[in-house]
Amino acid sequence: MKAIEFSTSLLFFWVKGKVEVDNRFVKTNLSNTLLGFIPAGKDQQSIPLKNISGAMLSTKYFLKPIIIGIILFFLGLGSFGDSFILGLILLILGVGIAGSGIQTILNIEKAGTPYLISVPFFEKQKMQLLNDTIQEALAEDTDKTDLNQFFEKKSQ
Repeated sequence: MKAIEFSTSLLFFWVKGKVEVDNRFVKTNLSNTLLGFIPAGKDQQSIPLKNISGAMLSTKYFLKPIIIGIILFFLGLGSFGDSFILGLILLILGVGIAGSGIQTILNIEKAGTPYLISVPFFEKQKMQLLNDTIQEALAEDTDKTDLNQFFEKKSQ
């Protein structure tokens, strides 16, 4: 069994998700977030490998959070003269919300329905590792039922 833990939020990097892949299941334990940074519950699933037809990795840019983040960033810059703390808070929120608009998404196709795992852009390597692990598990699962390979290995 291979378990991969990753951050699901840009600002609150301690909000973690975990995916375990073994020879029968892909088990997910993800923290849900609002606006990409506010913790809002958990999502747990066990997906049988037999129900997964493939996995795909992509990077997406969501304009709404990026624009909101840029607006908050400039409001923070503008309010430094009035209140340093308010300006700093708005600046940090702006950068966090804008950064959450750039996401790496792992799409697991299960029984014809996409199951999406979205993470911040800095977790792309872990998602690539997870994608490769799922692909390997799917290949092993397919090889188990291939009689030609079974008889080739048996004869050797």
